[in-house]
Amino acid sequence: MILSTSRLRLRKPVADDRNWIFALNHDPLWLRFIGNRGVHTLKDANRYIDNALVHFENHGYGLFAVEDKLTGKPLGMCGLINRGIFSAPDLGFALLPQARGQGIGGEAGEAVISYARDTLGVNYLTAMTHADNTDSQKLLMNLGFKKRGNLFMSGVFAQHFFWLDLKTRQR
Repeated sequence: MILSTSRLRLRKPVADDRNWIFALNHDPLWLRFIGNRGVHTLKDANRYIDNALVHFENHGYGLFAVEDKLTGKPLGMCGLINRGIFSAPDLGFALLPQARGQGIGGEAGEAVISYARDTLGVNYLTAMTHADNTDSQKLLMNLGFKKRGNLFMSGVFAQHFFWLDLKTRQR
């Protein structure tokens, strides 16, 4: 499964992605806003990739690796997650530092939203961000998400919860 935009290719992760996935999991913003996901070694990064592929198998969707269409350089990840606590798939994204501030998150998000609506037949999406992650909150609102409230998860993070109705969304 590959999604494509004018600048980006979104594809399932592969073992060769382990180095940048390891780096992303150690990025200070990742650790602050997403948290420690247990990726302490390259072997852990391989496990992270394996789990992402199992998620695709189990749910028909998952987190895509996002790369530059021309160079193949990794930029981050964006996709849908079944968190098991919401009635709809959850849009998730994280970009490597060099990919931030260039509209890549919005472009990848649009591709995933179109895929959810047009290919998967999804009517609604959810998203959540750390309460202090204003950049991600702005991105979600630019994609058409509406803030619906706050969540307190795992006794650690205060999260803002967002909702997108794909049946009424116009782009």
